[in-house]
Amino acid sequence: MGGEEARRSRRSGTPGIVRPESRSVETVTMTEPDAEIALVPDTASSGAERYVRALIYWGELGPGDRLPSATELAAQLGISRVTLRLALKSLESTGYLVTTRGAYGGSRVSDVASLTRCWSQWIEEHAGELDDIFEFRSTVEGRLAALAAERRSDEDMVAIERALARERDQLTRSSLFQADAEIHRCIARAAHSPRLAMAMSSVRAELFLPVDQALLENRDTYVYDSHAEIVESIRDRDPERASTASLAHVEEVRELMRLAMERAGLNAPARPTRG
Repeated sequence: MGGEEARRSRRSGTPGIVRPESRSVETVTMTEPDAEIALVPDTASSGAERYVRALIYWGELGPGDRLPSATELAAQLGISRVTLRLALKSLESTGYLVTTRGAYGGSRVSDVASLTRCWSQWIEEHAGELDDIFEFRSTVEGRLAALAAERRSDEDMVAIERALARERDQLTRSSLFQADAEIHRCIARAAHSPRLAMAMSSVRAELFLPVDQALLENRDTYVYDSHAEIVESIRDRDPERASTASLAHVEEVRELMRLAMERAGLNAPARPTRG
C-alpha cells in the first residue's frame, strides 16, 4: 500500500493493512544460553520436593516430625497424590524422609543422624555459596525490616508481636525455627513489598540450617533478643534501626553456621575481600 493510499484509508476510517511481505524480516541469531538462567521449567513434583525440603532447611520440620497425610499435603500444594508420591520418593532416596506403610504409616522427617548426614553433604557442596547467600539475605531482610517500620499497619504490628511472644516459649529446634520463620513472614507482610517477600522466601529456602540441637543452647535467648530489637524498631517506626537490627540477626545465623561447620570438622570459607 502506497503512502497516499494509506493516508486515504486512515481518513475514511478503513484500517491500512500492511502485508507481511512489505516488511523486511531479519533472522534473529540466538546467543549461547546464560549459565545462570534456568532453561528447564520446574515440574510439579520437583516444586513439591523443593517445598518440603525448604521446610526442613528452615527447621520448621525437624527430625522425626510427621508430614500431613498425602491427601492433605497434595491438596495444600494443589497437586495430585501421584505427583506428590514422586516428590516424597525423591526426598526419601536422598535421606530426608522415611516413609512407612500401613494404617499408621506415612512420611516423616528422618532422625537426627540421617538428617545430619544430609546437612554435612549439603554444606560440603554449598560451602562456597554461603557468603553470597548471607549477603543476599542481609540485603533483602534489612530492606524488608526498614520498609516494615515505614509501612506497617496496627494490624501488622499485632501479628508481629504475637509471633515474637510465641518464640519466647519455644524450646526445641523445630518449634524455635517455626517461630523464627513466622516472625520473618509477618515482617515481610508488614513491608507490603510482595517481590521482596518472595525473594526472602527464596533465599531462606536455599540455606540448610544446622540440625544439631546443642548449637542452640545458650543462644536461643540471643536469637529472641535480636528479634525483639527488630520488632521494637518497627514498632517505633525507625527504619534505620530496624535495618541495622536485621543485619545483626543475619550475622547471628551466620555465626551459627560457622559453629556447626567447626563441630563437623569443616572449614568455613574465608569471606571475600573487597577491593
